[in-house]
This record gives sequence, structure tokens and C-alpha cells, in this order.
Amino acid sequence: MAYLHAELNNFLREDPVMRTMHLKLLGSLAGPVQAPLSTKDKLDAAMDLLRLLKEAGITAGAFDADDLFHLEVDEIRIATAALFNLLKPMVGERATARRPKPFSLLKPLEDEQPPT
Repeated sequence: MAYLHAELNNFLREDPVMRTMHLKLLGSLAGPVQAPLSTKDKLDAAMDLLRLLKEAGITAGAFDADDLFHLEVDEIRIATAALFNLLKPMVGERATARRPKPFSLLKPLEDEQPPT
């Protein structure tokens, strides 16, 4: 377990995405954590990373959001997946919640008639 904590600390210090966020591990890790969702949207990828950090009990320090958004979406996704893979053996994994498709929320109900 000490090896996993050392790997996590090294990752938080050395990964460019994690360095951008000035992460702090206050106290012990929390969990379980949910696997990151695959997305090509930078905002969704950043929100997924923030959700994972919150679930794990890792605190983001003061950082400029522009610095995070100057990174490529794949960099954020890869860092999030790597963090999840480091956390999973330490705190466990919870089932992935399914997101509704954005346009499914806009469909009229079956008994509603669309405006004409």
C-alpha cells in the first residue's frame, strides 16, 4: 500500500495536468471512485477530473482555469484515466452513472403534441 501512495504522490507532482491544478492530499483518501467517462469535450473532461478529485478527497489548490483549458482534451483525459487507475486499488471503484443524451431531454413526451 505504501508503494501505491508513493506512486500517487509522484504522479500528482510530476504530471503536467496535476501540476497545473496544484493538488493537495489533506488527510486520507476517500472513495470509492467512479471511472472517467469518455468525452471529446474539454469542459466535460475537466469536470470529470474535478469530480474524480472530489470523490478521492484530493483538493485542488488555487489555479488559473485558463491554464487547464490551454491543455489538449486528450491530455486531460489521459491524466484523469491514469489518476483513476492509481486510485482504484486504494479506494475501490463504484459503478459508472449513465449520462442522459443531451437531445433525449428535448424530445416531447409521448402524450404531448409538438407545437405547429
